Amino acid sequence: MLSYLEAGSGMPVVLVHGNFACKEWWRGLLEDPPQGARLLAPDLPGFGESPAPEGFAPSIPAYALALRDFLRAVGAEEAVLVGHSLGGAVVMEAAEERTRGLVLLNSAPPSGLPTPEAYYPVLESYRQDRKALERALEAMAPTQRPPWFPELVDCAQRMHPAHYQGNARALAHWRASRAYGGPVLVLYGTLDPLISREMAEATAAFFPKARLQVLEGVGHSLNLENPGLLKAILEGFLEEVAG
Repeated sequence: MLSYLEAGSGMPVVLVHGNFACKEWWRGLLEDPPQGARLLAPDLPGFGESPAPEGFAPSIPAYALALRDFLRAVGAEEAVLVGHSLGGAVVMEAAEERTRGLVLLNSAPPSGLPTPEAYYPVLESYRQDRKALERALEAMAPTQRPPWFPELVDCAQRMHPAHYQGNARALAHWRASRAYGGPVLVLYGTLDPLISREMAEATAAFFPKARLQVLEGVGHSLNLENPGLLKAILEGFLEEVAG
């Protein structure tokens, strides 16, 4: 069973974090949940307080399988799935017929997210170089970081050792095998240094019932930079899927 945080009541909304992250990336939203939402924020295997099983190899299908098992365990199979960055790929892969909707927050695109080979040693170096890791995470939330940001850096550095390079390689090799047919909201922050607008547009075009919402003045991590705006967006989306 994955470790998780929970807040609110109503329609299940499952919040899936990205690479070098954990459930605490959703703390601002969990402290003030959307109306009518039961928020569930798990740590994926090898992140935060969820240990990776022995011999676990990072892959998007493996994370999706762990997420489906989690949904069954907490009675949230008919949930809205919200995925940030790598978590967007995970929820695309995990979505099933019973899924109520997807919200993809500056998500990796369905075609995967390649990382230049020369950058993998840099990722590996973050295991020992906390300051470099901190600077990298700061770039992912350029407009505002919460008071607990140092805790997020600590959480990132506690990732399973295989994750430092393995998650980037998993995203580079992954391709979405099918397009979820329900409602999809693609959110894109224009100050994102990792995901381009073209990627966000390609993500929205991949799904038959998707729309793209462009957020000016926001970087890669709306969940850290402006959780109040994310709350309002989610409330609107929940009204759509409930209707």
